[in-house]
Amino acid sequence: MNLWHADGETKYDLHKVDLVDDANWAYNYSIVGGDSLSDTVEKISFEAKLSAGPNGGSIAKLSVKYFTKGDVTPSEEELKSGKAKGDGLFKALEGYCLANPDYN
Repeated sequence: MNLWHADGETKYDLHKVDLVDDANWAYNYSIVGGDSLSDTVEKISFEAKLSAGPNGGSIAKLSVKYFTKGDVTPSEEELKSGKAKGDGLFKALEGYCLANPDYN
């Protein structure tokens, strides 16, 4: 669970780990509760996979799936906002990995 404060108000996301596959460098999790989910979204699932790059380094693939309540479709704004947050997190992780290449 992530907790953060915005304007003095406690916010949270409840995460559920769906898969940890060390052998295949895969990690899947879902946001299943908290302030990030609108009333129309049941959960948001993330599937991350790393693989060796052709010239060294790594290739990271991330897919995001929205599971809505009923037949509701996420708005364009919700999708853009979610993508921006995901891109920011990925860039932070990438920066850490580049700055700490020997971290295990």
